[in-house]
Order: sequence, then structure tokens, then C-alpha cells
Amino acid sequence: MKKILIKNIVLFLFPVLIPVFLLGSFAIFITDKYMKESITTNNLNLLQQLDQQTSLVLNDMHLLHLDYNWNPEIILSLQNILDSEYLSLQQKRNLEYGEGTLRRKEIATPYIHSIYIYYKNEKNRVLTSTNGVISISSMHDTDWLKEFDPSSNQEELWMKTRSISEFSFETPEPVISIYKNIFKTNAKQAEGIIVLNIYQSYFEDLMNELNHYEDQNIFVLDKHQQKLYENKTSNRIDPSELDLENQDEHYSITLDGRRYIVHQLFSEEYELRYISVIEDRIIYYIPNQLTWFTILLVLLSLILGATTIYYLSQKNAKHVQKIISILNTTSQNGNWTKKLSFKDNEYQLIVERILKNYVNQSNLEKELKEKKYQLQAAELLALQNQINPHFLSNTLTIIYWRAMALTGQPNKVTKMVETLTDILHFSIRMKQHTVTLKEEIHHTQNYIEIIKIRSDHPFSIIWDIEEKLLDKQVLKFMLQPIIENSLSHGIDHQANQKLIIKIKIQAINNHVHVTVLDNGKGIQRENLHQLRRAINTEALSSKHIGLANINKRLDLIFNSRYTLRILSKEGWGTSITIVHPLK
Repeated sequence: MKKILIKNIVLFLFPVLIPVFLLGSFAIFITDKYMKESITTNNLNLLQQLDQQTSLVLNDMHLLHLDYNWNPEIILSLQNILDSEYLSLQQKRNLEYGEGTLRRKEIATPYIHSIYIYYKNEKNRVLTSTNGVISISSMHDTDWLKEFDPSSNQEELWMKTRSISEFSFETPEPVISIYKNIFKTNAKQAEGIIVLNIYQSYFEDLMNELNHYEDQNIFVLDKHQQKLYENKTSNRIDPSELDLENQDEHYSITLDGRRYIVHQLFSEEYELRYISVIEDRIIYYIPNQLTWFTILLVLLSLILGATTIYYLSQKNAKHVQKIISILNTTSQNGNWTKKLSFKDNEYQLIVERILKNYVNQSNLEKELKEKKYQLQAAELLALQNQINPHFLSNTLTIIYWRAMALTGQPNKVTKMVETLTDILHFSIRMKQHTVTLKEEIHHTQNYIEIIKIRSDHPFSIIWDIEEKLLDKQVLKFMLQPIIENSLSHGIDHQANQKLIIKIKIQAINNHVHVTVLDNGKGIQRENLHQLRRAINTEALSSKHIGLANINKRLDLIFNSRYTLRILSKEGWGTSITIVHPLK
């Protein structure tokens, strides 16, 4: 029972599960590949949006730098204002215009907290967007001046995070201060500095809006790997815990036993790094769920299939046991249909067939015994019939010597008697169904000699034989009936054309190919069809002659592993080909 169950599982369950497994694996692969690629693309797009917003903000610094670093009128006017003890009317107008420009820019741009424009001056003054031109000593926020280095030749901007307030009693506002040196057209060292203070909350709100996943950590690092701004959940991860040396767009890390996926985007222009960090189980939640769902379906299919096969195997085993019991207890004439417990289904048909075969086999055994007895009787008769060929052979020998005595030398009569005696000896001596090709050819040549002596119509034989086949076994008396067929049906007595018979024997693909071809009068199409049908239906000839005789003996010896093909066309000739395995 156990073996049957295992066999049924292998035969029925596995072929069903193989496509399920392949399709499931393919679905897992496609889902995992394309969804993860899509997730990576979405995260990189998020970081690119953040980069675009940051670039938009930093573009304001470039506009300020164009005015206060390259515009001579603005530079000269502001420098004079910062250095003057008293302002002229024109200077007051220029100052009002400059202050108004900065003030409007601050008000119109929601992310700007304040703007400072500073040139080195004797009065130690600075132009601000909030209070105009004031003394630095009167400002509560003076940390920005520490970033100004008169000996610096740095042209690129840089950023720092800090907190500022206009008055001491105010709560400090977190800002991102963007600094850029002023060189006044052609100066080689810094002569001033522009400070653009950006609300840090602006970027945090922006990142919170762009956030795609729960607990996704997004932050921006400067070239010193310091955080500039981040979303509300990023305080859980310190940048130092990441693999900051890794330059790949995405990679994975493990923190506190949890696996995280890191996506990063680099801004070469401002030397910034935008980073997204999210836990693996969150970002790949859908692909993981689909993977587990597919695996569960495969396991469920396996369990249901195994259960079904187990039930059917148990049921079939009971039926088989019942069938065996019926076979063991049913006699040939018994009414076995009454013993069936599974009537009106496929098992009843199977049992009926088995029992009928059982009865038929019993009858067949009796018939075989009878045929065996008949065969033994036939063999006894054949042994008795051998006495006549021996008597005939001895008689022919006496005739040979009497004919020789009449002429005192060999003559046509002695030649015919000698050849006929060889043929008779060949028939008596060779008890097997097959002989060597060499022996078969010798016998055929003896037959041809006799036919030439007695025939009134001339004919010729062409032999084309591979010498390596001379020792191979072929069917005994195979060529004689075919040549006799050509002589009987191929000679046209009204025409003067000489009959030519070509015998070609060759080996192809471990088979003997025997072809007898003549240029006789051929066979009509209808007669050819009748001949082919007769060959397959004619009973075995006791004289061992004729094409039907050859076909029957070939079937008995080679068991359908042979070919007998007859081709003929009236007025052209006839071709008979026999193919059988080499023995």
C-alpha cells in the first residue's frame, strides 16, 4: 500500500505541482524584481524632488550674489552707506531701495527667515532684511560673523544649521544658514559675506509631504556628513550608523537586528547627500506578502493533492484486493458477476475483461497442447518424407553415370543431372531457415543453369554483391522464387528484347537490402495491387516457393522487422526488394 501511495504521488501529484511551482516561482521572481525596482525608482524620485526644491532655494543665493558681488552701482552705494557717518539724500534713497528689496524678498518667499549683506566697513555695520542697516553690536544674532574670513578665497557657498532669534526673550528659530563670500568683482580675497537664513521647518514640512512609507527616515547631509534638515522620524537614526563610504544608489544595512534599505542621491553642485532609510519589512511588505501567499498556495495544493491521492489509493487498494479474491475463488463456469461489490463503474469492466481473459487463456492452453501434438506429428511426417528425397538423389546419381557411359564424356544431360543433384542436396542438407549468402547464391546459380538449358528465350543475370556480406545469414530459398517470378511473368514472347535480371545485395544501416530488378514487360496496376494483397493473405506453401511463401517465412523469422516491397510498371519492368536485419 505504501509503495502504491508513493507511486501515485509521483505519477499524479508531481506533474500537477510542477507547473504550479514553476508559475509560482516565476510570479515570485517577477513580482520581487519589478516591484523592488519600482520601489527603488519611487524613492529616488522622492530624493530628486527634494533636490529640486533645495536647488530652487539655493538659486535665491545666486541671485543675491549677482547683485552684491557683481553690480558696481549696488556695491559702491552699499559700501558708502556702511562707511558714512551721515547719509546724504541720495544715500537715504538708495538705502530705502536696498532695504525694501531685501524686505520684499523675505516677505514674498515663505522659506526665507532673514537676509544679511555684509561688507567690511569701519562702522561695523550690516544690511539686514528685517532691520535695514544696523550695527552688528546691536544684533542679538552675531554667530554668522564667525563664518566670515577676510583671507578666504572660497567661492562656493556652504551651509550650517543653527538657531537664531531677533531678541533675547524670543524662542530661537532653527534655520539653515547659507553663506557665500563677496569678492567685489575682481578681488582675490573675501571682502564681505552674504547670509541667507532658511526656515528649517520649511524643508521638514516638505519632506513630511513627500514621505511615502510609514517610519521612513529622510535627511540631507552636507559635505562634512552633518545633518542639515530631516523629516519628523529621522531622529531615530544617526548618520554615523550608516555606511557613508558606500556610493551606491541603494544598499542594505542591519541596525539593532533590523534590516534597513538605504537609498541615496548625490548633488555634486552643492556637495549634498539626500538619504532615505526605511526598514526592509515595511518597504518590501507587498512583495513579501505575495511571496508568502504563493508559497502557501503551493503547500496547500500539495496537502490537498496528497490527501486526495491517499483517499483514492486506499479505495483502489480495496478494489484490487477484491479483484484478487474474485480471481482466486471464481471457476471457469462460475457466475462471477454476482460477487462484484463495485458494480456499474470502471472496476466492473476491468474485472469482466480479466475474467474473460482468464477463461480464454485456459482454452488457449488447451489449444496450444493440441497444436503441440499436431506439430510433433508433422515433424514425424517430415522425417518420413525425407526418405523420398534421398531415394530421388540416389536415382539421379545412377542416371548421371548411365548418361556418361553412353557418350563417354560429360554432356548436357549429365550437366543438368549434376546441377539438379546439387539443388536436391542443398534442400536436404540445410535444415535451418537461414543460410549464408554465399550458399544461397551458389544454390541460385545452380537453378539458373538448369533454367538456361531448358529455356527457349535468352536472358542474362547481373550480380552486384558486397563481398563482406557473403558470410552473413539470409533467408533460405529467397532468390530462386523471385528470379522464377521474373522469368515467368517478365518475358515478353512477342518482343525480341532480351530479358536482363540484376541482383543487387548490400548492407545499409545494419540491414541487408536484396533487390531483384528486371526489364521485363512489368505488371498492370490492378494486377500489382492484387499481388500485394495476395502476398499478405496466402497460406504457407508446402513447396516453399512463391512470393507469399517468402513473405510468410520472413514474418516468422524476423517478427515484422522486415520489408518486402514490389514495384512495377507495365512496359518498364519489375523491382522486388527485401530488407531484413543482419544476423
